[in-house]
Amino acid sequence: MKNQRATEVKVGITVLLGLIVFIWILGWTKNFTFSSSDNKILVKFNNVSGLEIGNNVTVNGVKKGHVSDYYIEGSVVIVSLSVDNEVKLKKDAAFFLESTDLMGGRKIEIFPGASDEDLDYKGVHHGTYVTDIAGVIALFGDLQDKISIIANETANTLQSLNSFLDDKVFMQEVRNSVINLNRVTERLDYVLTENQQNIKEISENTKDITAETKMFLRVNGNNIENTLKNLNTTVLKSDSLLTAINYLTKETMAGENNLGKILYNDSLYFNIVESIQSLKHLTKILIYQLETSGVNVDASIF
Repeated sequence: MKNQRATEVKVGITVLLGLIVFIWILGWTKNFTFSSSDNKILVKFNNVSGLEIGNNVTVNGVKKGHVSDYYIEGSVVIVSLSVDNEVKLKKDAAFFLESTDLMGGRKIEIFPGASDEDLDYKGVHHGTYVTDIAGVIALFGDLQDKISIIANETANTLQSLNSFLDDKVFMQEVRNSVINLNRVTERLDYVLTENQQNIKEISENTKDITAETKMFLRVNGNNIENTLKNLNTTVLKSDSLLTAINYLTKETMAGENNLGKILYNDSLYFNIVESIQSLKHLTKILIYQLETSGVNVDASIF
């Protein structure tokens, strides 16, 4: 009886130990934990193809957490990460959804960042989806159609080019153009060769003129500066003179000065005209008397 009871106790202990080992292995593989020492981080992705709850979260390649949950919100997927609180993440931390193997396994890779500010664990951070092998294969499938289109366009282009090359008139014109270009190049080379000495002399003369101009400006700099100042003074005086003339003209036209009164006084004008007419009449009388009996003067001096 005692042996049977001891056997049952041994079996119970063995089953209990096996259960504990099984739970520990399951928790290790599925990242289950009974503590709440991990930080919860929310990251949004446009695509989480292949991601499953319990997938690893690595920091610089070292396993430091797992995917605890994810859900769709609008056009993005919000992924909840459970990360060991010993990991210090900064404000510029980066999150990537990457492949772990060729079979489609996925993980979240975190680069901690180098900012002086810590990560805001209450906010939702932006993640980047890294295309896996299946995505690359699908991309090549799309490229295959585009490559076929490009190949057809290239063939059409080559066919058009061949038609141009087969056109004898066109090819003759191209040959003539090349020949003419060659002739122009030869003539230009001949002109440059024949006038090399002249070009050199022109260059040297230009250099000498530049040097002399610099010397002239250096020697006569003060005189030129004084001349410009005097010219500026003259311009200012001319401006003042023009202002005065303009003011005098306005006064004259308004009849505010003697000249204006003379020029723009209508009564004075008519008096002058009348005086001239009287003088003209008197002149005629004097001429008539001189031509006939002379000038009779009847005057009493005293």
